[in-house]
Amino acid sequence: MTNDAARNELAEVLALVEAQLGDIAAVQEKQRAMTACAKEADGAVEVTVDFRGHVREVTVDESYLDDHELADLGEHLTRAAQAAIREIDRRVSELMTPINDRRMAFPSLSDIVEGAPDFRDLLPDWAGLTGAPTPTRAAEDDGDPPFPTVRG
Repeated sequence: MTNDAARNELAEVLALVEAQLGDIAAVQEKQRAMTACAKEADGAVEVTVDFRGHVREVTVDESYLDDHELADLGEHLTRAAQAAIREIDRRVSELMTPINDRRMAFPSLSDIVEGAPDFRDLLPDWAGLTGAPTPTRAAEDDGDPPFPTVRG
């Protein structure tokens, strides 16, 4: 490959990297705005979580005790929170699919410059951008979760 051809190919790849980073920033912005809600106990218990999996709102309908035991409330809350977190993870994965597909399509840098590393090795796997809570993310929390709301 001639120097001019290598230079042109490298310029194209760097443009792809720049576009990829811009797309990642856009996805992260969408991700930060995400919330998901799930219901349990025939809709009497509702939990909303943010993109990090942190509980943002809990609503328990006053009718809960008409059909359910108070002792089961914790289990219903947990299942609703887990379902909401699964929904956040599904939606983030959906957003990340095109970015990860493009990452896998990057050429090997060694095709352009002999002995250079693969571009895919230089770009991290963006699967780490999911909404699942981690200790690091918990430290970024902006406050205590709110108290449950009882709907009348």
